[in-house]
Amino acid sequence: MYALPEIEVLRPRPGVAVVECKGEHDMATRDQIRDLFAGLVAENDLVVIDLSEAQFIDSSFVVNLVRAHRASQERGTTVCLQVGTERIVSRALEISEILTVIDSARSREEALAKAVSG
Repeated sequence: MYALPEIEVLRPRPGVAVVECKGEHDMATRDQIRDLFAGLVAENDLVVIDLSEAQFIDSSFVVNLVRAHRASQERGTTVCLQVGTERIVSRALEISEILTVIDSARSREEALAKAVSG
C-alpha cells in the first residue's frame, strides 16, 4: 500500500486508522502521503494523523492534510491531528493555520475519542 519507512499505520479498532508520521515529510514523499491519506480516509470513520514524532513537515505535507480533511468532510467522517510536536513542526502548523481547520488532540487517547464524540 505504501513504502514510506517513517510512516506506520496502526488500526486500533475497526473503522479507525492511526498514521504515525516520524522523521521528515516534504516534497520527496508528497505523492505517497497524498495517496495514503486518501485511501485511509475512504476506508475509515476516523483517521488520526500523529505528528508527535515528526521532525519536519513542509507546505506539501500541510496541503495533504487539507486534502484529507476535505475528503473526510465530504464523507461525513473525521480526520484528527495528534500534536505535541517538535517546535519546527508546531511552527509550520501555526503558520499554515491548519489547527483552525482540522481538529487536533494532544494525546492518542484524546484523538481516538473523536470517533465517539464526532
